[in-house]
Amino acid sequence: MLNAKSRHHLLQRIFWNPVGARFARAFIRFSRKFDVVVRNYSLNGETNGERWLLTLMDPAPTVIDVGFHDGASTAEMLKARPQGAVVGFDPSRFAAERYAADFVQDARVTFVNQGLAAEPGELEFHDYENMCNSLAPRKELPGEVPTTYKVPITTLDSWCAANGIDHVNFMKIDAEGYDLHVLEGAKRLLEEQKVDLFMFEFASGWTASKRYLWEVDEYFAPLPYKLYHLFNGFLTPLTYEVERDSCTTRYAMYVGVSDQRMARGDIPVRDYGL
Repeated sequence: MLNAKSRHHLLQRIFWNPVGARFARAFIRFSRKFDVVVRNYSLNGETNGERWLLTLMDPAPTVIDVGFHDGASTAEMLKARPQGAVVGFDPSRFAAERYAADFVQDARVTFVNQGLAAEPGELEFHDYENMCNSLAPRKELPGEVPTTYKVPITTLDSWCAANGIDHVNFMKIDAEGYDLHVLEGAKRLLEEQKVDLFMFEFASGWTASKRYLWEVDEYFAPLPYKLYHLFNGFLTPLTYEVERDSCTTRYAMYVGVSDQRMARGDIPVRDYGL
């Protein structure tokens, strides 16, 4: 049996040459596709389970769409539950235009042209004229320069209290790295299990915000929620591991479920060790 040092040297000799490198590149391509398709480190809403998750909503749910953007998620929510009501939050000018053009006549949709964070106030918004608009400055492409402008900020706790919303069946958060800030501003709702399910995107925006998955794990440790990795048709318990959390973290969708909602027994949970 070769020791670790010998195994490393052997593999380096095998792959650190033109022929071996071709095999290595092919393996890397396969590995990346495997991670996306099988291990579901994917942001593809058509196949990663986002559509399935909507089937867990109640027949006439109150839904919150954080990161309204062009309203595509809101449209999918209403398609899944036509009797539902959606409150969309987005501080961008583009989102306000899309709401006015496509949803203003729909009584089921309420649009709030404000950002959500842990504290109310005013923040600088970075508008890249794409789906990466954020309250945190991004550096996605060389030479990319956003339009910046001040936007009003509220918290989910205060907005829901002021507007008589005492229960949220489902909340989607796509705040381009500001997702944990949003959840921190919903502390009362979460403590009282007023949000049944929520889903957030973990992607490159988190690096811009200097927030990490371990912070989510710690934030929810004392709260009556469990965190899961979303799959298409089931959830897998999220066990935090440091290799999942860095600037090279694989993109994924994560879900939080209140203990009360999980106790209903209709949400499939499986752990295949993926």
